[in-house]
Amino acid sequence: MKFIFVCPENHKTFETEDFEIIENKGVKSDNAGNKHLDATVALSSPCPFCGKKHIFHADEMICPFSVR
Repeated sequence: MKFIFVCPENHKTFETEDFEIIENKGVKSDNAGNKHLDATVALSSPCPFCGKKHIFHADEMICPFSVR
C-alpha cells in the first residue's frame, strides 16, 4: 500500500510504500466526538526530494481519497 507524503523541506508531494508505522496508539476521539488516528509514520528510505528520512504524525498525512 502506498501512502502520500509531502516533503517538509520543499513541500513537494510523493507516494511510496517504503515506510513503517513506528507508533500506533489507535483511534482517539476529542470532546466533540471527532475521531483521528494517533500514530507516527517514518520513511524507511530517504525522501526523493531532499534525501532526509522524515517522520510524520498521522494528522500530517494527505488522504488518498481527497483531491490533490
